[in-house]
Amino acid sequence: MWLFWLYEFLGFIGVILLIAVYCHFCKQSFWAFVWQYLKWVGLAILVVWLIIAILCRQDLYSATHCYFRGVSMHANTKYSIYLGECQVETRNGSYVPIDRSRALPGSSDHENTIDNGAEELDY
Repeated sequence: MWLFWLYEFLGFIGVILLIAVYCHFCKQSFWAFVWQYLKWVGLAILVVWLIIAILCRQDLYSATHCYFRGVSMHANTKYSIYLGECQVETRNGSYVPIDRSRALPGSSDHENTIDNGAEELDY
């Protein structure tokens, strides 16, 4: 999620830098330009933020899904954009993929009731 906020911050800085470059070449004061066109500057920043949010929508959805999955499991989770997977925190603080984990973190029930693929059936 921090990567999304970094993109948003860089988009904001990009808009401000474009306005500053425009003001420099037109020999106009930066703050005078911002106050004169405050509505348009705000709209430009909003449009850039929306474009970034649309480009990152899949990662935002996956991070939200991972968060609520962790809430339902009563575990700490995080979404890795680099690996594209939801990860759950283990007892020692490391993160493992949640889809390949065998039991809930912190749970004392780690016994496997199936022995070599065969179940015990009571008739």
